[in-house]
Amino acid sequence: MANVDIKIREAELADLELILDFISQKSEFDGSKELLTATADKLQQTLFCQPLLVRALLAEVGGKAVGFALFYSSYSSLLTQPCLWLDDLFVQAPLRGMGVGTALLKYLAQIAESTNCGRIEWTVNTANAPGIAFYEKQGARILENIRVCRIEGDGIGLLAGK
Repeated sequence: MANVDIKIREAELADLELILDFISQKSEFDGSKELLTATADKLQQTLFCQPLLVRALLAEVGGKAVGFALFYSSYSSLLTQPCLWLDDLFVQAPLRGMGVGTALLKYLAQIAESTNCGRIEWTVNTANAPGIAFYEKQGARILENIRVCRIEGDGIGLLAGK
């Protein structure tokens, strides 16, 4: 691993287009570009709203943003503690393996610790072997007995009775 100076900071409204670009790059990396409906307006309404529901971290090397993490609070009734849900973690390809992803997770862990969170959770694509290896190296357990459940789009309206 090369010795790079990584700075992690909270994203600001001025970073809106940069975050949108990272989301687009991540959707391409995940092979889900066709599902991308994010726009600058929608991102501004949800990421930079009050009360603050979602937070973003940016990783910078040499003053240039090279990765991001998007997360929000959740809760565990079993732990009776708040938790953090990591929705996105992305590092641009040339900087992978340089400690950027680790720095983002470490910063997130510091937030979790300072707010008495019982855990940090996220999903990883089962086909993303490098990602799985990276997360396990950071101390994550990959839970095989839990499946993601999802209702989206028209299904929400149908379930709501509309």
